[in-house]
Amino acid sequence: MTYLRNILQLSRLVSKVENKESTPDELSFCSPWHWWLNLSTMTADISDALGIVLEIPNDLPNESVISRWFSEPVVCLLIDTQLFLTNSKGYPVLPKSHQYIINRFFKLNVQIVLTGACRNDKGYAAYQQYIAWLWQSQDAPDLYEEQSKGLEDQLQEPLQPLRDNLSSTTYSIFEMDPFKYQAYETAIYKALCDRLSKYNESNTVKEKCLTKPSQSLQTKEHLNAFINHNSNICQVVMVLGAGRGPLVNATINAAERAQCKVRIYAIEKNPNALCTLRSRINHEWQGLDVQLIEGDMRNLKTPEKADIFVSELLGSFGDNELSPECLDGAQPMLKDDGISIPCSYTSYVAPLQSLQIYNETRRSKDVTNRVGHSMETPYVVRLRNCQILSSPQPAFTFEHPKKESNQSNAREVCCSFNIQQDAVVHGIAGYFEAILYKDVTLSTHPDRHSPQMVSWFPLVFPFEYPIHVRSKDKITLYLWRNVSSRYVWYEWVLTEPRPTKIHNAAGHVYKIAL
Repeated sequence: MTYLRNILQLSRLVSKVENKESTPDELSFCSPWHWWLNLSTMTADISDALGIVLEIPNDLPNESVISRWFSEPVVCLLIDTQLFLTNSKGYPVLPKSHQYIINRFFKLNVQIVLTGACRNDKGYAAYQQYIAWLWQSQDAPDLYEEQSKGLEDQLQEPLQPLRDNLSSTTYSIFEMDPFKYQAYETAIYKALCDRLSKYNESNTVKEKCLTKPSQSLQTKEHLNAFINHNSNICQVVMVLGAGRGPLVNATINAAERAQCKVRIYAIEKNPNALCTLRSRINHEWQGLDVQLIEGDMRNLKTPEKADIFVSELLGSFGDNELSPECLDGAQPMLKDDGISIPCSYTSYVAPLQSLQIYNETRRSKDVTNRVGHSMETPYVVRLRNCQILSSPQPAFTFEHPKKESNQSNAREVCCSFNIQQDAVVHGIAGYFEAILYKDVTLSTHPDRHSPQMVSWFPLVFPFEYPIHVRSKDKITLYLWRNVSSRYVWYEWVLTEPRPTKIHNAAGHVYKIAL
């Protein structure tokens, strides 16, 4: 730690160099980040035991220099008393620009160490009080931060709902997401309104036919019966993977808003969730047309076909919890002109720098308890101590209902990313965006994340070894989604700037059971 502190005390001088036009060789020699990179590489076996102490300079470097430190294990900031100004009441304060930087590092739970001589008549206590005030005056954590507290940068195995029955705790976490269910309710409401509008248009056409004098009495009676039937039309909504019933509630609320009669089929295979659903049908939903169907949605025969499918089968990468396979299997239960909510979803990928996540992955064991294979397993991670090195690019898109029933759900994509500054690629961050219906969307994309949505963290595809890249390098990623009769798995590889191995080749480490 002392060695790192002595190096980084030069950051004020170096930041001036980094803000000027410099060659990569000059930056490699001068930049504290490059020195840290060399040190952490040489001490790779113990790098997770190292922390960084950064000295905040008077002249702050540009954003690109600052942001790269948010992917490193910064544990402490040194703040010299020379940085402080004196306010009208005689107390020391920091410039707004310095306050902003310190508040950002507070998100990493850094400590603050004051250095330098006391330059205020009120003594060192005034500096300490000011730093304490800065800490206490941070913006209150939003719902996303509240719900993910303690999970930052921790590796979680992705769920496999087809293989495993989810626990009540998992359901509880999902149900604490008001934005998601409000979005679903809005989507269902719009879909119901459109279905009603479609039937009303059909009735209008039939009424025009009735006004024609050439129509026979028998034909007119038939048309009248048709109109009377459609005036009391009941929309059939199937909630696929109903869990403990939050989407059933959303459907009931949407139907009330649309003033539409609905018959709801709650389809679920998890015995734990079935107990809750039965209880709610007998009590909370008593008198409503809610029916329970037990079993796997891919292998069911229902009394009638659905006007609308509603499901929340999406994973952190969109398709990684096998939403495509589930909805394809259920599609025979949907009318030819039926609506699926969601109707499409797209996954996104971006290169990721995070020594913290790399160290966590390296010392973990994979699902078969084999050390080393953990580097070929995707993880769900609440990203914090990291840097996204380039804008996310689209990977795989799925649409429902599927237009061609025999179309494979296997996919492959090649993405290229331009790197703006020297960096280290430790993995690939995965996100998704879903269109529930028309303009109603859900997104974990970092540039347009749905506000306060807490149900999904990003998916991370790690690399076995860090890949050092230089400014202006191009990163080329190949990602495959492979499908067999029993499993789905991902494979990933970099081909530029230097090739890596194909990770999880043939699904030898990680597979998702169908």
